[in-house]
Amino acid sequence: MQVGCDASRAPDSNVTLPADFSRALVVDPDVAALQSLCAELSDWSHVTVEGVSDASRAMQVLRLGFDLLLIDIGVRDAPALQVVEAAFSQRISPAVIAMGQAPDAESVFALAKAGVHAYVSKPVQMTQIQACLSHLDLNFAARRMLRPFVGHVGMKDIQTHVREALVREALERTGGSRRSAAQLLGVTRPAIQRWLRRA
Repeated sequence: MQVGCDASRAPDSNVTLPADFSRALVVDPDVAALQSLCAELSDWSHVTVEGVSDASRAMQVLRLGFDLLLIDIGVRDAPALQVVEAAFSQRISPAVIAMGQAPDAESVFALAKAGVHAYVSKPVQMTQIQACLSHLDLNFAARRMLRPFVGHVGMKDIQTHVREALVREALERTGGSRRSAAQLLGVTRPAIQRWLRRA
């Protein structure tokens, strides 16, 4: 689990969330802080934000599906870890960032053990959120992409989906050039063309 998330090199004017994170749930018992954080997240046009002030409501709305969960460890009416466990039980689980005021070592350990991706101190800056998400490992992204398919389709279909996603990403990163995309992926240009015909 990341603690703090160094955002020293991320200027406020350029802060944005990765496109994969389009739905955020904020859980904070401090109503003023909740409204402020929701407003800042909503400044990004591609992000839809839901804000709740208690754990029971958070667990009700989690089933709507979120890419990001920001949760204050001092949330009311149930332990924050209970909300975190509910988040990870979703078919597609969100990235989870915990926040609070100077937690003790035992709390940080419990958060990390539960699978929380990062912890930031309040007041939270958008640059911290951006830094935390930018440091998520590739395994997290792969699990998010594949989880909806596991148990529902065969391995061959999963492989096809992964290949198509890799080709789309390579084409986006190379401005649509099939030759450059093939070099980026370490495959031949005919292979790229063949995969595109199947898509």
